[in-house]
Amino acid sequence: MSQPNTQRQPVRLPDVSKTLGAFMPLKLKATMRAHHITRIALAEHVLQRGGKPLSESAVAQLCNHGIWPKLSDAVEIQAQIVARLRALNVPEAELAALFEDDDEERALGADASMRATHAEKMASRPLEQRGTRARKPVAPRTPRAAVEPLEPEILPVEPAMLSPAAKSHFRLFRDPFSDDVAEASDVFMTPDVRYVREAMFTTARLGGFLAVVGESGAGKTVLRRDLIDRVQREGHPIRIIQPRALDKGTLTARHICEAILEDIRPGTRHATSLERLARQVEQLLLDSSRAGNQHLLLIEEAHDLHISTLKYLKRFWELEDGFKKLLAIVLVGQPELKQRLDERINFDAREVIRRCEIAELQPLNGNLENYLAHKLRRVGAEPEQVLDETAYSAIRNRLTVQRGGGRAQVLSLLYPLVVNNLVTRALNSAADLCAPRVTADVIAEL
Repeated sequence: MSQPNTQRQPVRLPDVSKTLGAFMPLKLKATMRAHHITRIALAEHVLQRGGKPLSESAVAQLCNHGIWPKLSDAVEIQAQIVARLRALNVPEAELAALFEDDDEERALGADASMRATHAEKMASRPLEQRGTRARKPVAPRTPRAAVEPLEPEILPVEPAMLSPAAKSHFRLFRDPFSDDVAEASDVFMTPDVRYVREAMFTTARLGGFLAVVGESGAGKTVLRRDLIDRVQREGHPIRIIQPRALDKGTLTARHICEAILEDIRPGTRHATSLERLARQVEQLLLDSSRAGNQHLLLIEEAHDLHISTLKYLKRFWELEDGFKKLLAIVLVGQPELKQRLDERINFDAREVIRRCEIAELQPLNGNLENYLAHKLRRVGAEPEQVLDETAYSAIRNRLTVQRGGGRAQVLSLLYPLVVNNLVTRALNSAADLCAPRVTADVIAEL
């Protein structure tokens, strides 16, 4: 019986002269794919100088571009990779070629890039210039999805914290995205945010009925806090009532009456019957209004409200003293709230729906550069020292998706919280790679 050949094959030394950004994959990438080895499975078994495991993004840079960590010896990293893959039963012949350029993989990548560029150009042309046959016009109709709740197609937000290494690498003494709103000047104002902010304040002062709708992380809570701070800071006689029920789906008319009594006159004894309780609330609001106060019912997580509770809100809003409204209402919620306020879905709630104005918070989109500059300058950093010019387009590409199959609809996820988490992860990755700035390539490998 012949003995297995245990002699290690010579492996080519890595080329550490390649620059970030060029797609120059090593055969390591194809080998890992062929043997179903994930980047994280390799990274956690390869230690850098100082004993810290290699990051997943560093493995990606190595596989795709042949770029080695600057603070560790490339030959040592190479030896650990070979040892790990050998332990996973990768043949010696493949181990010998791990760090050679993979021309076939590079050609496939270039071909895919050309196809993507062509598709992007075609999508930007008018329909009549795309070389497609004109379709026969059809009579417009209301699709079923227009009157039914839509399943949200939002990328998961990956919570991230800025690492000490990243703070040191970019000379940041504070995390630009953690506890980032401590006063009114910290609120980043786009024209859209400014409109919603003023709509909330005007509603509170004049007794309106408003629903503020925005995706998770769009800044709804920041605007709610800003409204409370503004009322206090500018000394407006507005009493803000906030029901404290954790599950807004269980909120009822009685709970709202009790919240009004507790927030306007704490310790007031509540009437037992709903009829007497309603009269008690109306009289309290009337007395407080004639004393010069205004009142705002502010309900967060309003997308969880039951339809019957929404219908009762109209009764509260109709409380008045002559021409003066006794109670303004602002609902704050996710896009599901907009669906609840769709008359086609909840026709029996049309009385309240037709009286409720909707203000919607939009993604940052064209304000991305100014937003990130605002966040970085808050902590004493200039954006050009941290973010390469290519990073902004990469962030937009990463946070823009298409849905709808053949009738593709572009969906932007450029909301502050999502951007914060993506950039934080990019800063951590760039620090691991010792990259001077976050580039498009760093973003692409997250």
